[in-house]
Amino acid sequence: MRDLAGEEAACGGLGNAYCSLGDYQKAIEYHKKHLKIAKEIGDLAGEGRAYGNLGTAYQSLGDYRKAIEYHEKDLKIAVEIADRPAEGKANGNLGIAFASLGYYKKAMEHLEMDLKIAIEIGDQAGE
Repeated sequence: MRDLAGEEAACGGLGNAYCSLGDYQKAIEYHKKHLKIAKEIGDLAGEGRAYGNLGTAYQSLGDYRKAIEYHEKDLKIAVEIADRPAEGKANGNLGIAFASLGYYKKAMEHLEMDLKIAIEIGDQAGE
């Protein structure tokens, strides 16, 4: 019997490891596997993490529009499942991506929301 939750976690971990090594294409491959499994087993939080990690990988490749697309999906899920730390992180990632494209007003809106959430949840490191 397959342990899909274990596979999901392993794919996410491998994607993050490849991202850390700078092999973003391989990271994207694993994050897409993570996303597929998360959807298959109905793990919304895992799906959000996969979207966020995909956004980060694309951001590292300089594909900010694609990064924004994935970070927005991550944010939507975080709001849907009321995961405030994930919501803050998604807003922070969106802020960075929008700033990279020169959309500073939009970037500031997301970064201010990230800060607001960090203060609200007592995340001093995030603050």
